[in-house]
Amino acid sequence: MPNILTPVSLWGNFDKSLETEAETVSSETSDGVVLERVTFKGRDTGAGRVVISALYAYDEKSPSPATVIIFPDSSDTVDENLSRFFVGKGFTVLMVDYRGEWENCQFFTCYPENVYYANRARCERRMEFVDDTAVETSWYEWVAVGIYARKYAFERSQSDQIAVMGIRDGGEIAWKLGYAEEFGCIIPVCAAGWRAYAGVNKYMPDEPELNEERYRFIGGIDSQAYAPYVKCPVLMLCSTNDVRFDYDRAYDTFSRINPEFVGDSAIAYSVHCNESIGVKCVDDMFMFLDRNLKNRQVFIPKPAEVTVETDEDENLVARALFDDQGVVEACGMYLAEECVESSMREWVKCTPKSKISPKEQVFYLDLYENTSTIFVISYAKYINGFTVWSRTSVKKISGKFRNMQSKSKVLYSDKYGNAAFSVNDYKKCSIGGIFLIDDSAFPSVTETAKGVKGLYSKYGLTTYRMNNPRYTPAQGNLLKFDINCEENCRLKISLTDMISGEVYSYVSDAVGGVWLNFVLESNLFKTSGGTALAAYGAHFKLTFDGESPFSINNVMWL
Repeated sequence: MPNILTPVSLWGNFDKSLETEAETVSSETSDGVVLERVTFKGRDTGAGRVVISALYAYDEKSPSPATVIIFPDSSDTVDENLSRFFVGKGFTVLMVDYRGEWENCQFFTCYPENVYYANRARCERRMEFVDDTAVETSWYEWVAVGIYARKYAFERSQSDQIAVMGIRDGGEIAWKLGYAEEFGCIIPVCAAGWRAYAGVNKYMPDEPELNEERYRFIGGIDSQAYAPYVKCPVLMLCSTNDVRFDYDRAYDTFSRINPEFVGDSAIAYSVHCNESIGVKCVDDMFMFLDRNLKNRQVFIPKPAEVTVETDEDENLVARALFDDQGVVEACGMYLAEECVESSMREWVKCTPKSKISPKEQVFYLDLYENTSTIFVISYAKYINGFTVWSRTSVKKISGKFRNMQSKSKVLYSDKYGNAAFSVNDYKKCSIGGIFLIDDSAFPSVTETAKGVKGLYSKYGLTTYRMNNPRYTPAQGNLLKFDINCEENCRLKISLTDMISGEVYSYVSDAVGGVWLNFVLESNLFKTSGGTALAAYGAHFKLTFDGESPFSINNVMWL
């Protein structure tokens, strides 16, 4: 098949010899951090050179030679707070704008008109399709920006201690740069390739039919094609319940990493973080950067191994085996049932059964009695603070087990602790719109009015529990819950259809300082256009939001 370029043929002869001709547009210093708006030139497209805009941030008193190049998502631009965060961790930052022209934005990368599709707002088919060759795509131009960004970073620091971290689309760029350039390490965040398979669930019985265009996209653009060619260690950070990222395929990409570097690479998941990256993963990220840019001794454990079996008492259990070269400080296991769509899955933390040895632990898989498919994943935090995860184990289930559970109408009560719900508006409590750095942002059980306990949140609450067959409502059920707001406020309870994306909401004014009881029929939830929800069911995300902090309790079906 002609025109199918591979990473080698696409980037083998790329011209990075041109001078960067860098300029500093502005500079400001606050709280000991210098923030410079800079421009430098990239490749010559034949109609002129790309003029790249970026933010260069460093510690005023002691600039670090260790530099992290950050690529945001394709709809975002440079972020001063995220840059400051990395500087505070001991790194110099070069955060690159690659989205190009954007409404109400005066500082952006300028692309010559013959590559107009490099502007995210004008990319048309050039982002998701390869109609001719991979050279004529948005991705080619964005990776070219990254190659010259690496050149600029070296010129500023005079050090090869350079890493690249990319968020979502920026993470896909990081994969490609991991082959096209020399880095200490790369960190793709919620990025694992397989974009040619978008909308195709990994666990569908049949593989999709791929045409020549799809093969061109896979060969030259999809990140799983780059994994075997990366020239440095990789840390993959993955969030669950992310509609833009299929973590089921993430380990498939991880398993393809160049064997030379796979032992120094790791994959980590953030469960119950609702499209964001949790504290444990953030800790991993900086330990990984310290190891690969600052030559610090950081042990990278092997991923945990999980097997599902029946114990001597006819319970269904999962056995986790950990790296025997390290000391495990904490570990855990999560179970999800039936739901093949990764973004809709509810992960339930499993109860430990027994610790066989420091390297092995068994957990109960307390599944619903009518479940036929389970998903199991395990983590282990080692004494050095680094956390690694297993591959997701997927099993078909038949027969009866002693620890099977019956149907439940209770989605949440304070007896569940902080299980079942995650923070809803994660962008309000995160750095860079994705990194959660403080455990206090997560829901917690607190005592409120009249000594009654409830699940408390400053940033809203979200649960995927309706997608768990044990908690799926029956026809005609009503939704009941208790809620307590700190002050008089407006409440918004929403049900998001995870298949269609349609959002049905119910809005009510609430009196502060007292517990209020709600019992709602499904038709009270309506879309912005006024369409009522016909009935409660599976494949919904349930969300609670309020204008002031609140607590909930006794969420159930009647």
